[in-house]
Amino acid sequence: MDTEVNFGSSSDDEMKEQKTERRGSQLPPDQRFGCFNFHPNWLQVFNHHLCLAFWIGICQLFYGFITTGYDASIVSTIQKGFGLSSADIGGTTVCYSIAQSVFGIIISHKAAHSHKGKWLGLTGLITAAGCIVYILPHLVNPSYSTLDSYQLYDNQSDFCLEHNRSIPNVCQQQNISKGVYLFIFCIGQFVLGAGTSILATVGWSYLDESVSPDISPVFTGINVSIIGLSTAFGFAFGGTALDLYVYWPFRKPGPGLTPNNPNWIGAWWLGYVLTGICVAIGSIPMFAFPRHLPNYELYKKQRKEQAIGKSSVDKQYGTNLKEIIPACKELLCNLPYVCTTLSLVGHLIVLAGMGTFLPKYLEAQYGISAADASMYSGLIIVIGMLLGVILVGILLKKKKLGVLMLAKYNWMACCLSILTAFAFIITRCPSTAIAGVNVSYFNDTSAKGTNHLAYNLSIECNLGCHCSTDNFKPVCDQRTGITYFSPCYAGCLSGNDSIAKEEIFYNCSCLSGWNLMNNSDAISQHVIMNYCPKPCNALIPFLILGTLFAFLVFCTLIPSFQIIFRCVPESQRSLALAIEKAIILVLATTPGPIIMGAFIDSACNLWKEDCGERKFCWIYDSHSLALAITGVLAIMKVFSTIFSFLTYYFMKRDIERYEVGDEQAIINENLSSASKDDQSFHEHPLLQPEDISNDLEKSVVF
Repeated sequence: MDTEVNFGSSSDDEMKEQKTERRGSQLPPDQRFGCFNFHPNWLQVFNHHLCLAFWIGICQLFYGFITTGYDASIVSTIQKGFGLSSADIGGTTVCYSIAQSVFGIIISHKAAHSHKGKWLGLTGLITAAGCIVYILPHLVNPSYSTLDSYQLYDNQSDFCLEHNRSIPNVCQQQNISKGVYLFIFCIGQFVLGAGTSILATVGWSYLDESVSPDISPVFTGINVSIIGLSTAFGFAFGGTALDLYVYWPFRKPGPGLTPNNPNWIGAWWLGYVLTGICVAIGSIPMFAFPRHLPNYELYKKQRKEQAIGKSSVDKQYGTNLKEIIPACKELLCNLPYVCTTLSLVGHLIVLAGMGTFLPKYLEAQYGISAADASMYSGLIIVIGMLLGVILVGILLKKKKLGVLMLAKYNWMACCLSILTAFAFIITRCPSTAIAGVNVSYFNDTSAKGTNHLAYNLSIECNLGCHCSTDNFKPVCDQRTGITYFSPCYAGCLSGNDSIAKEEIFYNCSCLSGWNLMNNSDAISQHVIMNYCPKPCNALIPFLILGTLFAFLVFCTLIPSFQIIFRCVPESQRSLALAIEKAIILVLATTPGPIIMGAFIDSACNLWKEDCGERKFCWIYDSHSLALAITGVLAIMKVFSTIFSFLTYYFMKRDIERYEVGDEQAIINENLSSASKDDQSFHEHPLLQPEDISNDLEKSVVF
């Protein structure tokens, strides 16, 4: 039979809380809001958990903004502007993850036994400094390579002309500057990783200890909601910033250089400037909060009454770094904690991978613009997050579910999410027909799936054009629905010279290959710029199923964090969150984009190559792309479901162990912990056997 932990607060506790709040002006100096010796009574209105939640939320918003949505939206711009490959970008991500893992554990352990607010303020200022470091390549870069190579009025290479020539090889010059820029980006990501390493550990723990356990799930839900909102905000702002010229507001782009031009470089640096300013402002109030907010002792008592299993035994590890090892060992032997963390790994591999590549998937699968893809990605994340996190947070507060029921609910949500993973394969579209790539110029699909550019793209009608594959400028034959690599490969001899919304190329000799074989006149044929529209109406169904998938993923986050809060001792919560975050960084958020990217690249039909090196994919096979992503998502969701079930199993086993009266095991654990350090025993006296028996009677409801 399932049992629940009583989350209710007694009327006496509520009266104590109200009385403490009325006596705000009589608080001792170490519990008053202010800096140094400045703690006036009028400032104590800010000495409240809502104020703390607000400033943590501001920092959470911009941390998520710069490290998820915005960072993903500018990847291709940074690659193009500084000549970096996807592997180079992956290297900067590793630097971020290393800093997060190392500093997250060390600082969280120190902060757990000191002033959490001051640590949050300090790391916030470090984050602001990291934003400045990251934009240094823009500040010291006199020009961008793609802008240098852009010839304003030299568009003749677009056409089928005998004197066409490729752009001169500049590999050596690019490699010299590339190393410098890459090094600066790595340093910037390392500093950002160190600065953002403790907000989701120390910050969430600081807030959890400052509120009643009854409303803690609501604040956890708000924080997770802010993460989702920040991702959507990042995508939206990224699209806006990239529509501005990189030298905005000091220089304007030249005539003909627009966001639709492949040589365009947007203002990728703008989001880092905004984040640096806002995080610096949001970090300053953190120094003014006291070490413990009012009612801390009251809430601590309430949390102690809810403790079960190993969380009821607090060994009170000190701040000495040598105690990290035994503290970590104890946490890693806590099976509910370990299984919950591994379940989160599966969820966050999905979130990290799709957060990076969802806009790219929408653009490739449904043939929509990058701006629309970013907007739809934001909608999926925001709506799924709002439905999942806020509604679940309210549900947990109203129902006051015990920790065992939280684990059971988490397992059921994981089971349902497996089914929605197949939304990608159900709503796939046919691949765009590209002449010479997946269909031949003669409309013969026998060449489908090949990657040999020169062999497939060049046929009799464009052999004398000397076309280049350096720049991909897709054009559409509206009559047949076939897209061509460029006007040159379509055999076009001319185009409209006016600055119009729709660029048209005329006299294209390769549009109907069978007409050429019959010596028919193809001189009047024309194409328009961009891909041919896909004959597919699956976008709306995908948005619905994708939102449902996101909803179920976010449904599992609040229960998972609440389980971690309730299955570890209070003094180890910051460290537990730090270890959990390090495990997630190593096993989920770092390899997640790499795993997803590798599967997506396996579906590529046409690569962009520079100096003999693959850079990025121009054209994907839609069926292979959907199949690859569905496979990754299904595997990860099964992985999470298995460990969410194990969490439920081990927690139920622990509770049943106490139901049959095995209280002596807890007593023995307490007594053994006392022998580890006599001095620690005197400083932190442990519960006596009769106290533990009383606590068990309060905490377990039959």
